[in-house]
Amino acid sequence: MKYRLFLFMLVFISMPLFAQQQVDSLLKVLDLTIKNSDQYEKLKTQRISMIKDGLKNPEISKEDKYRINAQLYNEYESYICDSARFYINQNISIASQLRNRTWQNESMIKKAHILATSGLYAEAMKVLESVQKQTLSLSKLAEYYITFENVYLYQAEYVSGDEYMYDYLNLMNVYRDSVLNVVSEGSYEYIITKVPKLVDKGEFKEAETLLYNYLPGVSSGTRNYSVLTSILAFVYQCTHQTELRKINLIKSAISDVKAVVKENNSIRSLAELLYEEGQIVRADHYVKASMEDANFYNARLRNLQASKMLPIIDNAYQLEKEMQRKKLQMLLIVISILSVFLMIAIVLVIRQVKKLAKARQEVMNANKELHKLNNDLIEANNQQRLTNNSLTEANRIKEEYIGRFLGLCSVYIDKLEIYRRMLNKKAASGKVEELYATLKSSQFIEDELKEFYHNFDSSFLSIFPEFVECFNRLLPEEERILPKQGEQLTTELRIFALIRLGITDSLKIANFLRYSITTIYTYRSKLRNKSICRERFEEEVTKIGSFRA
Repeated sequence: MKYRLFLFMLVFISMPLFAQQQVDSLLKVLDLTIKNSDQYEKLKTQRISMIKDGLKNPEISKEDKYRINAQLYNEYESYICDSARFYINQNISIASQLRNRTWQNESMIKKAHILATSGLYAEAMKVLESVQKQTLSLSKLAEYYITFENVYLYQAEYVSGDEYMYDYLNLMNVYRDSVLNVVSEGSYEYIITKVPKLVDKGEFKEAETLLYNYLPGVSSGTRNYSVLTSILAFVYQCTHQTELRKINLIKSAISDVKAVVKENNSIRSLAELLYEEGQIVRADHYVKASMEDANFYNARLRNLQASKMLPIIDNAYQLEKEMQRKKLQMLLIVISILSVFLMIAIVLVIRQVKKLAKARQEVMNANKELHKLNNDLIEANNQQRLTNNSLTEANRIKEEYIGRFLGLCSVYIDKLEIYRRMLNKKAASGKVEELYATLKSSQFIEDELKEFYHNFDSSFLSIFPEFVECFNRLLPEEERILPKQGEQLTTELRIFALIRLGITDSLKIANFLRYSITTIYTYRSKLRNKSICRERFEEEVTKIGSFRA
Protein backbone atom coordinates (compact mmCIF):
# COMPACT_ATOMS: atom_id res chain seq x y z
CA MET A 1 0.00 0.00 0.00
CA LYS A 2 2.86 2.38 0.91
CA TYR A 3 4.61 1.46 -2.34
CA ARG A 4 1.49 2.24 -4.39
CA LEU A 5 1.01 5.55 -2.58
CA PHE A 6 4.64 6.47 -3.23
CA LEU A 7 4.32 5.51 -6.91
CA PHE A 8 1.15 7.59 -7.26
CA MET A 9 2.83 10.62 -5.67
CA LEU A 10 5.86 10.20 -7.91
CA VAL A 11 3.69 10.12 -11.05
CA PHE A 12 1.60 13.03 -9.78
CA ILE A 13 4.71 15.17 -9.24
CA SER A 14 6.55 14.16 -12.42
CA MET A 15 3.67 14.69 -14.87
CA PRO A 16 3.64 18.52 -14.69
CA LEU A 17 7.45 18.56 -14.98
CA PHE A 18 7.32 16.33 -18.05
CA ALA A 19 4.56 18.47 -19.59
CA GLN A 20 6.62 21.64 -19.02
CA GLN A 21 9.68 20.04 -20.61
CA GLN A 22 7.57 19.02 -23.60
CA VAL A 23 6.18 22.57 -23.91
CA ASP A 24 9.68 24.09 -23.81
CA SER A 25 10.92 21.62 -26.41
CA LEU A 26 7.94 22.26 -28.72
CA LEU A 27 8.32 26.05 -28.39
CA LYS A 28 11.92 25.72 -29.60
CA VAL A 29 10.68 23.64 -32.56
CA LEU A 30 8.01 26.27 -33.31
CA ASP A 31 10.59 29.10 -33.20
CA LEU A 32 12.87 27.18 -35.56
CA THR A 33 9.94 26.34 -37.88
CA ILE A 34 8.89 30.01 -38.05
CA LYS A 35 12.51 30.95 -38.74
CA ASN A 36 12.54 28.49 -41.69
CA SER A 37 9.04 29.42 -42.93
CA ASP A 38 10.49 30.89 -46.15
CA GLN A 39 11.72 27.42 -47.14
CA TYR A 40 8.24 25.89 -46.74
CA GLU A 41 6.68 28.78 -48.68
CA LYS A 42 9.26 28.38 -51.43
CA LEU A 43 8.30 24.72 -51.87
CA LYS A 44 4.62 25.67 -52.02
CA THR A 45 5.16 28.37 -54.66
CA GLN A 46 7.22 25.91 -56.71
CA ARG A 47 4.36 23.39 -56.51
CA ILE A 48 1.86 26.07 -57.55
CA SER A 49 4.09 27.11 -60.45
CA MET A 50 4.23 23.51 -61.70
CA ILE A 51 0.43 23.27 -61.59
CA LYS A 52 0.08 26.60 -63.45
CA ASP A 53 2.30 25.27 -66.23
CA GLY A 54 -0.64 23.07 -67.24
CA LEU A 55 -2.67 26.19 -68.14
CA LYS A 56 -0.07 27.37 -70.66
CA ASN A 57 -1.14 24.78 -73.22
CA PRO A 58 -3.13 26.76 -75.86
CA GLU A 59 -5.14 23.65 -76.80
CA ILE A 60 -6.20 22.81 -73.26
CA SER A 61 -9.84 21.73 -72.95
CA LYS A 62 -12.28 23.47 -70.65
CA GLU A 63 -12.64 20.27 -68.62
CA ASP A 64 -8.87 20.04 -68.03
CA LYS A 65 -8.72 23.76 -67.27
CA TYR A 66 -11.47 23.26 -64.66
CA ARG A 67 -9.52 20.50 -62.96
CA ILE A 68 -6.27 22.52 -62.90
CA ASN A 69 -8.14 25.55 -61.53
CA ALA A 70 -9.59 23.29 -58.81
CA GLN A 71 -6.03 22.19 -57.89
CA LEU A 72 -4.89 25.81 -57.73
CA TYR A 73 -7.89 26.70 -55.57
CA ASN A 74 -6.92 23.94 -53.12
CA GLU A 75 -3.37 25.30 -52.97
CA TYR A 76 -4.49 28.89 -52.44
CA GLU A 77 -7.50 28.16 -50.17
CA SER A 78 -5.62 28.75 -46.90
CA TYR A 79 -2.68 30.60 -48.48
CA ILE A 80 -3.88 33.61 -50.52
CA CYS A 81 -7.58 34.42 -50.42
CA ASP A 82 -7.72 36.61 -53.55
CA SER A 83 -5.96 34.01 -55.71
CA ALA A 84 -8.31 31.27 -54.47
CA ARG A 85 -11.30 33.47 -55.38
CA PHE A 86 -9.84 34.15 -58.85
CA TYR A 87 -9.52 30.47 -59.75
CA ILE A 88 -12.88 29.46 -58.29
CA ASN A 89 -14.54 32.28 -60.27
CA GLN A 90 -12.84 30.89 -63.38
CA ASN A 91 -14.36 27.47 -62.61
CA ILE A 92 -17.84 28.95 -62.04
CA SER A 93 -17.59 30.52 -65.49
CA ILE A 94 -16.38 27.24 -67.06
CA ALA A 95 -19.15 25.24 -65.35
CA SER A 96 -21.77 27.72 -66.64
CA GLN A 97 -20.39 27.49 -70.19
CA LEU A 98 -20.47 23.68 -70.04
CA ARG A 99 -23.91 23.73 -68.34
CA ASN A 100 -22.49 21.33 -65.78
CA ARG A 101 -24.73 21.74 -62.74
CA THR A 102 -22.56 19.46 -60.53
CA TRP A 103 -19.43 21.51 -61.19
CA GLN A 104 -21.34 24.75 -60.80
CA ASN A 105 -22.68 23.72 -57.36
CA GLU A 106 -19.25 22.47 -56.29
CA SER A 107 -17.57 25.75 -57.28
CA MET A 108 -20.29 27.90 -55.69
CA ILE A 109 -19.88 26.07 -52.34
CA LYS A 110 -16.11 26.57 -52.51
CA LYS A 111 -16.55 30.23 -53.34
CA ALA A 112 -18.88 30.64 -50.35
CA HIS A 113 -16.23 29.00 -48.17
CA ILE A 114 -13.47 31.36 -49.32
CA LEU A 115 -15.74 34.38 -48.91
CA ALA A 116 -16.51 33.31 -45.32
CA THR A 117 -12.85 32.83 -44.39
CA SER A 118 -12.05 36.30 -45.75
CA GLY A 119 -14.83 37.87 -43.65
CA LEU A 120 -17.49 38.45 -46.38
CA TYR A 121 -20.30 36.64 -44.56
CA ALA A 122 -23.33 38.22 -46.27
CA GLU A 123 -21.82 37.52 -49.69
CA ALA A 124 -21.04 33.92 -48.66
CA MET A 125 -24.67 33.41 -47.53
CA LYS A 126 -25.94 34.82 -50.82
CA VAL A 127 -23.76 32.42 -52.82
CA LEU A 128 -24.86 29.42 -50.70
CA GLU A 129 -28.54 30.32 -51.12
CA SER A 130 -28.07 30.24 -54.90
CA VAL A 131 -26.99 26.58 -54.76
CA GLN A 132 -29.75 24.08 -55.58
CA LYS A 133 -29.53 21.90 -52.50
CA GLN A 134 -31.73 19.10 -53.89
CA THR A 135 -29.25 18.47 -56.75
CA LEU A 136 -26.28 17.84 -54.44
CA SER A 137 -24.70 14.45 -53.82
CA LEU A 138 -24.21 13.32 -50.21
CA SER A 139 -20.54 14.42 -50.16
CA LYS A 140 -21.36 17.82 -51.64
CA LEU A 141 -24.34 18.16 -49.31
CA ALA A 142 -21.99 17.62 -46.37
CA GLU A 143 -19.63 20.28 -47.77
CA TYR A 144 -22.66 22.58 -48.24
CA TYR A 145 -23.76 22.16 -44.60
CA ILE A 146 -20.17 22.53 -43.31
CA THR A 147 -19.82 25.82 -45.19
CA PHE A 148 -23.06 27.10 -43.64
CA GLU A 149 -21.81 25.94 -40.23
CA ASN A 150 -18.50 27.81 -40.71
CA VAL A 151 -20.22 31.00 -41.86
CA TYR A 152 -22.26 31.15 -38.64
CA LEU A 153 -19.23 30.14 -36.53
CA TYR A 154 -17.12 32.96 -38.02
CA GLN A 155 -19.94 35.43 -37.46
CA ALA A 156 -20.24 34.30 -33.83
CA GLU A 157 -16.50 34.82 -33.39
CA TYR A 158 -16.77 38.22 -35.07
CA VAL A 159 -19.44 39.46 -32.63
CA SER A 160 -17.92 37.62 -29.63
CA GLY A 161 -19.41 38.97 -26.41
CA ASP A 162 -22.41 40.54 -28.15
CA GLU A 163 -26.00 39.40 -27.61
CA TYR A 164 -26.25 38.25 -31.24
CA MET A 165 -23.43 35.76 -30.77
CA TYR A 166 -25.80 33.12 -29.39
CA ASP A 167 -28.16 33.51 -32.37
CA TYR A 168 -25.28 32.65 -34.70
CA LEU A 169 -24.18 29.76 -32.48
CA ASN A 170 -27.69 28.30 -32.48
CA LEU A 171 -27.82 28.45 -36.27
CA MET A 172 -24.37 26.90 -36.41
CA ASN A 173 -25.56 23.98 -34.25
CA VAL A 174 -28.51 23.40 -36.60
CA TYR A 175 -26.15 22.93 -39.54
CA ARG A 176 -23.78 20.91 -37.38
CA ASP A 177 -26.58 18.40 -36.81
CA SER A 178 -27.26 18.40 -40.55
CA VAL A 179 -23.61 17.57 -41.24
CA LEU A 180 -23.66 14.64 -38.83
CA ASN A 181 -26.71 13.25 -40.62
CA VAL A 182 -24.98 13.02 -43.99
CA VAL A 183 -21.29 12.27 -43.30
CA SER A 184 -19.98 8.78 -42.67
CA GLU A 185 -18.95 8.00 -39.10
CA GLY A 186 -15.20 8.10 -38.60
CA SER A 187 -14.51 10.47 -41.51
CA TYR A 188 -12.54 13.70 -41.04
CA GLU A 189 -15.72 15.76 -41.49
CA TYR A 190 -17.46 13.63 -38.86
CA ILE A 191 -14.62 14.11 -36.35
CA ILE A 192 -14.36 17.91 -36.68
CA THR A 193 -18.14 18.20 -36.37
CA LYS A 194 -18.81 15.57 -33.70
CA VAL A 195 -16.10 16.66 -31.24
CA PRO A 196 -17.41 20.25 -30.77
CA LYS A 197 -20.88 18.74 -30.34
CA LEU A 198 -19.58 16.48 -27.55
CA VAL A 199 -17.83 19.44 -25.92
CA ASP A 200 -21.08 21.40 -25.92
CA LYS A 201 -22.68 18.48 -24.06
CA GLY A 202 -19.82 18.33 -21.56
CA GLU A 203 -18.69 14.89 -22.78
CA PHE A 204 -15.02 15.88 -22.79
CA LYS A 205 -13.51 12.43 -22.29
CA GLU A 206 -15.36 10.99 -25.27
CA ALA A 207 -14.34 14.01 -27.38
CA GLU A 208 -10.69 13.55 -26.37
CA THR A 209 -10.78 9.81 -27.11
CA LEU A 210 -12.33 10.41 -30.54
CA LEU A 211 -9.54 12.82 -31.49
CA TYR A 212 -6.73 10.66 -30.09
CA ASN A 213 -8.00 7.65 -32.04
CA TYR A 214 -8.11 9.62 -35.28
CA LEU A 215 -4.92 11.74 -35.02
CA PRO A 216 -2.31 8.95 -35.60
CA GLY A 217 -3.54 8.64 -39.19
CA VAL A 218 -2.96 12.33 -39.94
CA SER A 219 0.47 13.80 -40.69
CA SER A 220 1.84 16.99 -39.16
CA GLY A 221 2.36 19.69 -41.75
CA THR A 222 -1.14 19.28 -43.19
CA ARG A 223 -4.16 21.54 -42.80
CA ASN A 224 -6.18 18.64 -41.32
CA TYR A 225 -3.59 18.05 -38.58
CA SER A 226 -3.61 21.75 -37.71
CA VAL A 227 -7.41 21.78 -37.37
CA LEU A 228 -7.57 18.56 -35.32
CA THR A 229 -4.88 19.62 -32.81
CA SER A 230 -6.52 23.04 -32.56
CA ILE A 231 -9.84 21.37 -31.66
CA LEU A 232 -8.03 19.14 -29.14
CA ALA A 233 -6.54 22.30 -27.58
CA PHE A 234 -10.10 23.66 -27.31
CA VAL A 235 -11.17 20.47 -25.47
CA TYR A 236 -8.34 20.98 -22.96
CA GLN A 237 -9.25 24.65 -22.64
CA CYS A 238 -12.77 23.62 -21.58
CA THR A 239 -11.33 21.15 -19.04
CA HIS A 240 -8.80 23.71 -17.72
CA GLN A 241 -5.78 21.55 -18.63
CA THR A 242 -3.53 24.46 -19.58
CA GLU A 243 -0.31 22.58 -20.33
CA LEU A 244 -2.03 20.06 -22.63
CA ARG A 245 -3.87 22.91 -24.33
CA LYS A 246 -0.58 24.69 -24.87
CA ILE A 247 1.09 21.55 -26.27
CA ASN A 248 -1.64 21.08 -28.88
CA LEU A 249 -1.75 24.77 -29.81
CA ILE A 250 2.00 24.61 -30.46
CA LYS A 251 1.62 21.42 -32.54
CA SER A 252 -1.18 23.10 -34.53
CA ALA A 253 0.92 26.25 -35.07
CA ILE A 254 3.94 24.18 -36.22
CA SER A 255 1.73 22.29 -38.66
CA ASP A 256 0.26 25.58 -39.97
CA VAL A 257 3.73 26.98 -40.69
CA LYS A 258 4.87 23.77 -42.43
CA ALA A 259 1.67 23.64 -44.50
CA VAL A 260 1.98 27.39 -45.29
CA VAL A 261 -1.48 28.06 -43.82
CA LYS A 262 -1.90 31.82 -43.58
CA GLU A 263 -5.55 31.61 -42.49
CA ASN A 264 -4.63 30.30 -39.06
CA ASN A 265 -5.79 30.78 -35.48
CA SER A 266 -3.57 28.63 -33.26
CA ILE A 267 -0.52 30.89 -33.13
CA ARG A 268 -2.70 33.84 -32.07
CA SER A 269 -4.40 31.77 -29.36
CA LEU A 270 -0.95 30.59 -28.23
CA ALA A 271 0.23 34.21 -28.04
CA GLU A 272 -2.73 35.11 -25.81
CA LEU A 273 -2.03 32.14 -23.53
CA LEU A 274 1.68 32.98 -23.23
CA TYR A 275 0.81 36.62 -22.53
CA GLU A 276 -1.43 35.51 -19.65
CA GLU A 277 1.50 33.48 -18.27
CA GLY A 278 3.83 36.47 -18.46
CA GLN A 279 5.94 35.27 -21.43
CA ILE A 280 5.70 38.70 -23.03
CA VAL A 281 8.57 38.49 -25.53
CA ARG A 282 7.37 35.26 -27.13
CA ALA A 283 3.74 36.41 -27.05
CA ASP A 284 4.71 39.63 -28.86
CA HIS A 285 6.65 37.66 -31.49
CA TYR A 286 3.78 35.22 -32.12
CA VAL A 287 0.97 37.78 -32.25
CA LYS A 288 2.94 39.82 -34.81
CA ALA A 289 3.48 36.67 -36.87
CA SER A 290 -0.27 35.98 -36.65
CA MET A 291 -1.11 39.49 -37.86
CA GLU A 292 1.36 39.22 -40.74
CA ASP A 293 -0.30 35.97 -41.85
CA ALA A 294 -3.78 37.49 -41.56
CA ASN A 295 -2.75 40.53 -43.64
CA PHE A 296 -1.07 38.30 -46.22
CA TYR A 297 -4.16 36.12 -46.55
CA ASN A 298 -6.61 39.05 -46.21
CA ALA A 299 -8.51 37.28 -43.40
CA ARG A 300 -10.54 40.09 -41.87
CA LEU A 301 -11.68 38.08 -38.81
CA ARG A 302 -8.19 36.84 -37.92
CA ASN A 303 -6.80 40.32 -38.54
CA LEU A 304 -9.38 41.80 -36.16
CA GLN A 305 -8.67 39.17 -33.48
CA ALA A 306 -4.89 39.70 -33.72
CA SER A 307 -5.20 43.50 -33.83
CA LYS A 308 -7.13 43.46 -30.54
CA MET A 309 -4.31 41.61 -28.79
CA LEU A 310 -1.34 43.24 -30.52
CA PRO A 311 -1.48 46.65 -28.74
CA ILE A 312 -1.97 44.95 -25.35
CA ILE A 313 0.91 42.50 -25.80
CA ASP A 314 3.15 45.05 -27.53
CA ASN A 315 2.54 47.59 -24.75
CA ALA A 316 3.42 44.98 -22.12
CA TYR A 317 6.52 44.11 -24.15
CA GLN A 318 7.61 47.75 -24.27
CA LEU A 319 6.98 48.13 -20.52
CA GLU A 320 9.12 45.07 -19.84
CA LYS A 321 11.91 46.49 -21.99
CA GLU A 322 11.67 49.80 -20.13
CA MET A 323 11.87 48.01 -16.78
CA GLN A 324 14.92 46.10 -17.96
CA ARG A 325 16.50 49.37 -19.10
CA LYS A 326 15.87 50.97 -15.68
CA LYS A 327 17.30 47.91 -13.92
CA LEU A 328 20.38 48.15 -16.13
CA GLN A 329 20.74 51.85 -15.31
CA MET A 330 20.47 51.12 -11.60
CA LEU A 331 23.03 48.34 -11.93
CA LEU A 332 25.42 50.69 -13.74
CA ILE A 333 24.99 53.30 -10.99
CA VAL A 334 25.75 50.69 -8.31
CA ILE A 335 28.79 49.47 -10.25
CA SER A 336 29.99 53.06 -10.68
CA ILE A 337 29.69 53.70 -6.93
CA LEU A 338 31.54 50.48 -6.19
CA SER A 339 34.22 51.49 -8.69
CA VAL A 340 34.71 54.82 -6.90
CA PHE A 341 35.12 53.02 -3.58
CA LEU A 342 37.49 50.59 -5.26
CA MET A 343 39.60 53.45 -6.63
CA ILE A 344 39.72 55.06 -3.18
CA ALA A 345 40.82 51.75 -1.72
CA ILE A 346 43.52 51.43 -4.38
CA VAL A 347 44.80 54.94 -3.64
CA LEU A 348 44.90 54.17 0.08
CA VAL A 349 46.72 50.92 -0.58
CA ILE A 350 49.23 52.65 -2.84
CA ARG A 351 49.87 55.32 -0.19
CA GLN A 352 50.32 52.62 2.40
CA VAL A 353 52.72 50.75 0.13
CA LYS A 354 54.74 53.92 -0.36
CA LYS A 355 54.91 54.51 3.36
CA LEU A 356 56.03 50.95 3.96
CA ALA A 357 58.61 51.21 1.18
CA LYS A 358 59.98 54.42 2.74
CA ALA A 359 60.15 52.80 6.16
CA ARG A 360 61.86 49.76 4.67
CA GLN A 361 64.46 52.00 2.98
CA GLU A 362 65.19 53.77 6.27
CA VAL A 363 65.84 50.59 8.27
CA MET A 364 67.34 48.43 5.48
CA ASN A 365 70.95 48.93 6.60
CA ALA A 366 70.08 48.55 10.30
CA ASN A 367 68.36 45.20 10.31
CA LYS A 368 68.42 42.55 7.56
CA GLU A 369 65.65 40.57 9.22
CA LEU A 370 63.45 43.68 9.24
CA HIS A 371 64.28 44.13 5.57
CA LYS A 372 62.95 40.64 4.90
CA LEU A 373 59.77 41.40 6.81
CA ASN A 374 59.31 44.64 4.88
CA ASN A 375 59.67 42.75 1.60
CA ASP A 376 56.99 40.32 2.73
CA LEU A 377 54.77 43.22 3.68
CA ILE A 378 55.25 44.86 0.28
CA GLU A 379 54.37 41.60 -1.44
CA ALA A 380 51.29 41.25 0.76
CA ASN A 381 50.23 44.80 -0.06
CA ASN A 382 50.73 44.16 -3.77
CA GLN A 383 48.51 41.11 -3.49
CA GLN A 384 45.96 43.22 -1.65
CA ARG A 385 45.97 45.79 -4.44
CA LEU A 386 45.45 43.11 -7.07
CA THR A 387 42.63 41.64 -4.98
CA ASN A 388 40.96 45.04 -4.67
CA ASN A 389 41.04 45.49 -8.47
CA SER A 390 38.74 42.47 -8.86
CA LEU A 391 37.08 42.49 -5.43
CA THR A 392 33.52 41.93 -6.53
CA GLU A 393 34.20 38.87 -8.64
CA ALA A 394 36.95 37.51 -6.40
CA ASN A 395 34.54 37.30 -3.48
CA ARG A 396 32.21 35.18 -5.54
CA ILE A 397 34.98 32.94 -6.83
CA LYS A 398 36.65 32.39 -3.46
CA GLU A 399 33.45 31.10 -1.84
CA GLU A 400 33.51 28.21 -4.29
CA TYR A 401 37.24 27.54 -4.55
CA ILE A 402 38.26 27.88 -0.87
CA GLY A 403 35.84 25.21 0.33
CA ARG A 404 36.55 22.88 -2.56
CA PHE A 405 40.32 23.16 -2.58
CA LEU A 406 40.74 23.00 1.21
CA GLY A 407 38.92 19.70 1.04
CA LEU A 408 41.09 18.73 -1.95
CA CYS A 409 44.29 19.51 -0.04
CA SER A 410 43.13 17.33 2.82
CA VAL A 411 42.43 14.52 0.38
CA TYR A 412 45.85 14.99 -1.28
CA ILE A 413 47.58 14.79 2.15
CA ASP A 414 45.75 11.53 2.84
CA LYS A 415 46.67 10.18 -0.58
CA LEU A 416 50.33 11.14 -0.15
CA GLU A 417 50.36 9.43 3.28
CA ILE A 418 48.88 6.26 1.73
CA TYR A 419 51.40 6.52 -1.13
CA ARG A 420 54.27 6.99 1.39
CA ARG A 421 53.15 3.96 3.40
CA MET A 422 52.90 1.85 0.26
CA LEU A 423 56.46 2.86 -0.79
CA ASN A 424 57.72 2.29 2.76
CA LYS A 425 56.10 -1.14 2.82
CA LYS A 426 57.75 -2.10 -0.51
CA ALA A 427 61.10 -0.79 0.74
CA ALA A 428 60.78 -2.60 4.08
CA SER A 429 59.94 -5.88 2.36
CA GLY A 430 62.90 -5.57 -0.01
CA LYS A 431 60.82 -5.26 -3.18
CA VAL A 432 63.32 -2.91 -4.76
CA GLU A 433 62.25 -3.57 -8.35
CA GLU A 434 58.60 -2.94 -7.58
CA LEU A 435 59.60 0.17 -5.64
CA TYR A 436 61.66 1.40 -8.58
CA ALA A 437 58.80 0.64 -11.02
CA THR A 438 56.33 2.51 -8.81
CA LEU A 439 58.64 5.53 -8.50
CA LYS A 440 59.30 5.50 -12.23
CA SER A 441 55.57 5.33 -13.18
CA SER A 442 53.78 8.63 -13.87
CA GLN A 443 50.34 7.07 -13.40
CA PHE A 444 49.91 8.55 -9.92
CA ILE A 445 50.64 12.06 -11.18
CA GLU A 446 48.37 11.60 -14.22
CA ASP A 447 45.49 10.39 -12.06
CA GLU A 448 45.92 13.28 -9.65
CA LEU A 449 46.10 15.77 -12.53
CA LYS A 450 42.96 14.30 -14.03
CA GLU A 451 41.15 14.61 -10.70
CA PHE A 452 42.57 18.12 -10.22
CA TYR A 453 41.25 19.24 -13.62
CA HIS A 454 37.92 17.63 -12.88
CA ASN A 455 37.67 19.58 -9.62
CA PHE A 456 38.73 22.76 -11.43
CA ASP A 457 36.08 22.23 -14.11
CA SER A 458 33.36 21.53 -11.56
CA SER A 459 34.25 24.59 -9.49
CA PHE A 460 34.47 26.86 -12.51
CA LEU A 461 31.15 25.68 -13.99
CA SER A 462 29.40 26.11 -10.66
CA ILE A 463 30.50 29.77 -10.72
CA PHE A 464 29.95 30.26 -14.46
CA PRO A 465 27.24 27.67 -15.31
CA GLU A 466 26.56 29.16 -18.74
CA PHE A 467 30.19 29.63 -19.72
CA VAL A 468 30.29 26.94 -22.45
CA GLU A 469 27.05 28.17 -24.05
CA CYS A 470 28.08 31.86 -23.88
CA PHE A 471 31.59 31.07 -25.12
CA ASN A 472 30.21 29.20 -28.14
CA ARG A 473 28.11 32.23 -29.07
CA LEU A 474 31.37 34.02 -29.80
CA LEU A 475 32.19 31.37 -32.45
CA PRO A 476 30.50 30.46 -35.74
CA GLU A 477 28.13 27.52 -35.35
CA GLU A 478 30.39 25.11 -37.25
CA GLU A 479 33.39 26.00 -35.03
CA ARG A 480 31.67 25.67 -31.66
CA ILE A 481 33.33 23.49 -29.00
CA LEU A 482 31.22 20.88 -27.26
CA PRO A 483 32.74 18.72 -24.49
CA LYS A 484 32.60 14.97 -25.06
CA GLN A 485 30.45 12.59 -23.06
CA GLY A 486 31.63 12.67 -19.42
CA GLU A 487 33.86 15.69 -20.10
CA GLN A 488 33.11 19.11 -18.58
CA LEU A 489 35.68 21.38 -20.24
CA THR A 490 38.02 20.75 -23.17
CA THR A 491 41.60 22.04 -23.18
CA GLU A 492 40.55 25.09 -25.27
CA LEU A 493 37.66 25.86 -22.91
CA ARG A 494 39.95 25.41 -19.87
CA ILE A 495 42.44 27.95 -21.29
CA PHE A 496 39.73 30.55 -21.68
CA ALA A 497 38.23 29.62 -18.32
CA LEU A 498 41.54 30.68 -16.78
CA ILE A 499 41.43 33.91 -18.80
CA ARG A 500 37.92 34.50 -17.47
CA LEU A 501 39.31 34.12 -13.93
CA GLY A 502 41.86 36.82 -14.73
CA ILE A 503 44.84 34.60 -15.60
CA THR A 504 45.83 36.07 -18.99
CA ASP A 505 49.55 35.29 -18.96
CA SER A 506 50.18 32.45 -21.42
CA LEU A 507 53.15 31.23 -19.38
CA LYS A 508 51.00 30.87 -16.25
CA ILE A 509 48.32 29.13 -18.24
CA ALA A 510 50.90 26.78 -19.73
CA ASN A 511 52.29 25.93 -16.29
CA PHE A 512 48.80 25.38 -14.89
CA LEU A 513 47.72 23.07 -17.72
CA ARG A 514 51.19 21.47 -18.14
CA TYR A 515 51.48 22.46 -21.79
CA SER A 516 54.21 24.35 -23.63
CA ILE A 517 53.74 28.09 -23.95
CA THR A 518 53.77 27.63 -27.75
CA THR A 519 50.75 25.32 -27.51
CA ILE A 520 48.89 27.92 -25.41
CA TYR A 521 49.72 30.68 -27.93
CA THR A 522 48.51 28.44 -30.76
CA TYR A 523 45.16 27.68 -29.06
CA ARG A 524 44.55 31.36 -28.24
CA SER A 525 45.41 32.58 -31.75
CA LYS A 526 43.43 29.80 -33.43
CA LEU A 527 40.21 30.52 -31.53
CA ARG A 528 40.64 34.30 -31.79
CA ASN A 529 40.94 34.01 -35.60
CA LYS A 530 37.82 31.82 -35.78
CA SER A 531 35.78 34.15 -33.56
CA ILE A 532 32.95 36.30 -34.91
CA CYS A 533 34.45 39.22 -32.93
CA ARG A 534 38.14 38.71 -33.62
CA GLU A 535 39.40 42.10 -32.41
CA ARG A 536 37.77 41.86 -28.97
CA PHE A 537 37.39 38.12 -28.53
CA GLU A 538 39.23 37.74 -25.21
CA GLU A 539 37.63 40.92 -23.89
CA GLU A 540 34.21 39.42 -24.59
CA VAL A 541 35.26 36.18 -22.83
CA THR A 542 36.03 38.16 -19.67
CA LYS A 543 32.51 39.61 -19.78
CA ILE A 544 30.76 36.24 -19.54
CA GLY A 545 28.58 36.41 -16.41
CA SER A 546 28.88 34.17 -13.36
CA PHE A 547 26.20 32.20 -11.53
CA ARG A 548 23.10 33.88 -10.15
CA ALA A 549 22.84 34.08 -6.39
